[in-house]
Amino acid sequence: MADPPPTGQGALSARVDALERERRRAFEDAQRQADALFAQYQLSQLIASGGNLPDLAASVLNEVLRLADAAGGALWLGTDDAGMSLVAVAGDVSDPAPPADPTDPEDARTWTGTHPGGRAMVLSDLPPRAVVGIWPRPGGELDEDGVRVVLLARHELGVAFLNARLHEALERERQELSAIVDGATDLILQVDENGDVVRLNPAGLRLLGTTLEASIGRPCGDVLGCEIAGGHALADCPLAEVRSSGESIAYRESAVRGPDGARIGVAGSYAVTASHGDAGGTRATAILRDMSAVRALEELREGFVATVSHELRTPLALIRGYAESLLLLPLDPAEQRLFVERISEATERLGSLVDEVLDVTHLQADPLILDRRTTTLSALIARLRGDLEISGQADRLVVMAADDLPPIEVDIVRIGQVLENLVGNALKYAGGPVVVDGAIEGAWLAVSVEDEGIGIPDADRALVMEPFHRAWNVRESRIPGTGLGLYICRRLVEAHGGELTIGDRMDGRAGTRVRITLPLAEDPARMQRTAEVAGSG
Repeated sequence: MADPPPTGQGALSARVDALERERRRAFEDAQRQADALFAQYQLSQLIASGGNLPDLAASVLNEVLRLADAAGGALWLGTDDAGMSLVAVAGDVSDPAPPADPTDPEDARTWTGTHPGGRAMVLSDLPPRAVVGIWPRPGGELDEDGVRVVLLARHELGVAFLNARLHEALERERQELSAIVDGATDLILQVDENGDVVRLNPAGLRLLGTTLEASIGRPCGDVLGCEIAGGHALADCPLAEVRSSGESIAYRESAVRGPDGARIGVAGSYAVTASHGDAGGTRATAILRDMSAVRALEELREGFVATVSHELRTPLALIRGYAESLLLLPLDPAEQRLFVERISEATERLGSLVDEVLDVTHLQADPLILDRRTTTLSALIARLRGDLEISGQADRLVVMAADDLPPIEVDIVRIGQVLENLVGNALKYAGGPVVVDGAIEGAWLAVSVEDEGIGIPDADRALVMEPFHRAWNVRESRIPGTGLGLYICRRLVEAHGGELTIGDRMDGRAGTRVRITLPLAEDPARMQRTAEVAGSG
């Protein structure tokens, strides 16, 4: 028989106990809901904080472990090739290690199942997919309320991972673009809606001879100096034109002010850049290329064509004239021999021109192969004198160099060609004797060739060592030449590690002094004597 319901004081006490249990249950429910709301708030704040993908993944995983009261976990994100990659690991992770590149969520779920009580949850089905695997502490269980909070935030987590992946891609593209701009050899400049410079790459700083601090925020006309350099008026600025019209300019030539105010011809393209923000005006970007090298190459090509054409035309005309005379005119044997000799001289001139052009082409090769051998300056001069005997000019060669100069280690054919060219120039442009001298300068033998000719003006001395350039006084003298000889000599001497310089005669008289340095042969006895002299000094 059932106990009768409590009455009186007993019933009142039972009712109070029931109400107290209900109050506690309601309080605990409210506390759990408040904790869940607070957890969701913390998770949303974490998501809103953004950051790069690895940091976000590590923060999210740590928060999931805290909410679920888990011992450890791992987080995988989808990749562009439809696979997945491990991006974060936290807590107590036992062997085997989590798979670094699972092919799908099932691989992550299988690995998580190796931990007692482990659970794998798909946090996002949106690309990139996100899967987290967690497991409880030993002897415990996962906090289901915390797990529920995590699952409620699945959509927000997916969006956060997607934004982080996009941010990562944009940052990578920004770094790549910056590397391209900073590494470009052309000037790249960007201006804002007011025409003030907001970006200038290192190549532009070098071309203009300025600094970033002196350029950013200043009007582009002041930085580029186009009007001062004669490129265009400020009113005709291409950057202003593309900003106002919105149309790009594919190619336009102008000029900018270089270091020390020098004028630099440039050619470039101009384009509109996307606006920055609602209040941002239209920006414009210019890419300018220094055309100095192109102009120099064009002038070199024109000079080559003009020089070679002239040098070819003259001997060919002589050959044709003498050949027609031999064919059509009744000449006596002496006249016939004279004409044949003239034809021979013209063909030699053509052969020399072809040889010089071939030498220039060969010298362009890198590296130039030298057949170094030990010889002496006196041996090279003796060979040169023998060649001059044939042309009847040996008596004009005066040798002041001592016969006992130490040997040199050079390409005998190439350095013989240098001496032949230097002495030949001196004989061609001067009427008096040509003096060759030599002296030891450390580990080098300095050889000089002096003449009493018209000389080389100071302004032309560096230029005449470039191909196809002849000094103005030589051009006016109408003495034939290609302008290749000194260039070939300079390159051959530099290939030996020496240098070629042009200066005035030592005695101050009219004429030219060309000096070259050649490496001495390694002579242990001589090196020992040199060291002893240096030590005694």
